[in-house]
Amino acid sequence: MNAQAQQSGPMRLAPVTEVSEDKSSEETPTETSGAVLIQGLDAVPEDAVGVLSIFDGSLGDEMWAGTDWATALRLLDALPASFPILDARPLARRLLLSVATPPIGGADKSGLLAARLAGLVAIGAADDVIDLARAVNSREVPHNIATSVVAAHFLRGDTASGCEVLDRFGGGYSELFWQKARIICQIARGKGAEASLGLDLLRDERGETDSLFQNIAYTAAVGLPVTADQLMLPSDPDILTFALMNVAEAELPDWVVGSDDPAIMRAVLASQRVDVPRKLARAHEALRSGRIGADEVAILYEELTIDDETVSDALLDPESVELDLRLACLYLAARNQGVAVARSEALWEAWTLAKAVELDDVVMATTARLLSGVPVTADFGWLAAGATRAALLAGKDALAVSWYQLALRQGRSDADIARATVMMWPEMRVVGRTLSAADVSSDDALGAAAISSITPVAGETGATVPTTQSAGVASVKARAPVPWSAARLSRWIDLADNNLGMTDIGTVLYLLQVFGDPVSETQWARAPIVDNNGLGDKVGKASGNPKAMPSVAALAGLARASAAGRRAETVLYAMIVLGQVDESPHAGIVGSVVRGLQRVGLDTDAQAIARSLLVTRAQ
Repeated sequence: MNAQAQQSGPMRLAPVTEVSEDKSSEETPTETSGAVLIQGLDAVPEDAVGVLSIFDGSLGDEMWAGTDWATALRLLDALPASFPILDARPLARRLLLSVATPPIGGADKSGLLAARLAGLVAIGAADDVIDLARAVNSREVPHNIATSVVAAHFLRGDTASGCEVLDRFGGGYSELFWQKARIICQIARGKGAEASLGLDLLRDERGETDSLFQNIAYTAAVGLPVTADQLMLPSDPDILTFALMNVAEAELPDWVVGSDDPAIMRAVLASQRVDVPRKLARAHEALRSGRIGADEVAILYEELTIDDETVSDALLDPESVELDLRLACLYLAARNQGVAVARSEALWEAWTLAKAVELDDVVMATTARLLSGVPVTADFGWLAAGATRAALLAGKDALAVSWYQLALRQGRSDADIARATVMMWPEMRVVGRTLSAADVSSDDALGAAAISSITPVAGETGATVPTTQSAGVASVKARAPVPWSAARLSRWIDLADNNLGMTDIGTVLYLLQVFGDPVSETQWARAPIVDNNGLGDKVGKASGNPKAMPSVAALAGLARASAAGRRAETVLYAMIVLGQVDESPHAGIVGSVVRGLQRVGLDTDAQAIARSLLVTRAQ
C-alpha cells in the first residue's frame, strides 16, 4: 500500500473550491482504511444525495416509493450504457442525479450512490459524476465511489485531478483499476522508473492480460514516443487505456475515435488530442446514428476556431471546403447573424446547401438552437415548416409545437407548407397533445385571460391536461396545441403510402393508439402487414432478420413496476428494455415503454421517446 495514502488525511473526490476560513464549522476528519471521506453538506442519508431537485428536473423525492433497496441496487447495476433512442439518455441521467428518499430497507446499507456514479460514468456524463461527488455529505463511503470519480477526471482529460484523488486513496492498490491508474499517474509525473516497476509487478501478477496497455506504458515510461504501429492492433478501448494514450501524447487511433462506447465517444469529442476533421466526422456520424444530441455537436462547433474566410467560402464556394468542416461553417454563418431577418435567411440558406449533399438532417438539428433568435410570427411564416422539422430533429418539442402552429396558419395559403404540415403531423400529434408540451403564450387560440386561468385535470392517459375556467363558466378541456384529427391522419396515410422514406403506417397508428387516439379500423386497414421492423416488403414478406427482443423478465418487471406506480423502478426497467434491443427497436417495445412511463406520470418523457422513434424512422 502506498505510504502516502496510509498517512494522509481524508481524501477529496473532486477539487474543492476555496472558501473563507470558518473555524466554527471545522470538523476533525477520521481515517479508515479502505474508505474515503467526502467533505460536503450536513449529514443526510448517503443514498439520498443528488444535484437535481423537483424544481430542476428530478423524478421526485418519493421516486423510490414502493421499491426495496435490493431491487434498486440490482436494477442500477443492470442499467445499460447506451440506448437506441437518444431521448432515453436524459431520462436515465435525471434518475441518477435526483435527490430522493432512499428505497425501503436500506437504512443501514449503502451502495446506491456508488451504483449511480458508475452509471453516470458508463453513459459518458463525466461532469455529472464530479458534480454529484461534490454534493456528497461528510461521511465515510466505500472506495468504489473514488473509482468513478478518478475515471470521470480521466475522461475529461484532467489527469492531474484524477491523480490527486488517487494520491489520497486509502484502500490499497490490489485491484486492477487502481494498479493501472497508479501507473498512469507515475508516467504523467515523469516517474518512469516507478511506473516500469509497477508494470513488472502487474505482468508478474496478471500475465499478458492487457498487452496493449503494457506496451504503451513501457514505451511512455522510458520517455519514448508511442508509434502508430503500436496502436495498429484494434482493441476494445476502455477509460484507462484512453487516459494512458493521453498521458503518452499518442495520436488516438481510428478504433478509439470510432468507439461507440458512450464514455469514450464523448471523451474523444472533448479531447484536444483529436484533430478537427476527425472530430467533426465522428460527431456527425454519432449524431446521425442517434448516439449524441444536436446540442452536443453545436457546442463542439462553438469551441472551434474557424476564420471568417472559411465560413464565407462554405457559403459561396461550398466544394472548396471539406464536407464536415462545411457543416460546421453553415452553423457558424447563421449564428453570426444577430438580426432576426438575417438569421432566418442564413438558416434557410444553410438548410438548402446541406440538402444538396443530403445532410440537411445534421444542419437542421444543430441549428435548431439558433431559432431562438427568430420570433415565431407571421413575418417568418415562410420559415415555419423548416423550423418545425429542425426543432423535431433536435428534440426541442415545445419549439416545434410553436413553429408548427404557425406553419398550419401559413399552410392555408401555401400548398407546399400545407403538405409539410401533413407529413409531420404524427410526430407533432405525439408531442403536442397537451398544453404542457408547448409554450401556450404563443398559442393565439387562447387569450391572455384564459391562459392565466389554466388548471390541471386528470386526462384519459393519466397525463395532466389543462383546462380553462372563468367566473360563472363551467370548466372545459382546453384545445390541445395539436388536436386529434382523423382527416389529417388519413391525409398522412395517403402520403406515406406513396412516398418512400416516411415512417411506416403501422408504427404511427400503433403509437397514436398507445397514447389514446381513436385510430379507426378503416385507417388500420391501410397499414401493410410488414416485418417486425416496419420496413419490410409491403406484401407481407418478412425480411428474415428479426430485431433483438428484450428479456421477458425485463418486460414483465416494467409492467409490474408501472402498474404499482413505482416511478424510479419503472424508469430503470424501461431503460433496461431499451438497452437490450438494437438500433431500430420494434414499435411494440417502444409502446410498452411509453405505457409504463405514462402510468407513473412521466408523460413528457413518454412523448419524447415516441417522437424520437418516429423522427428517426422518417429519415
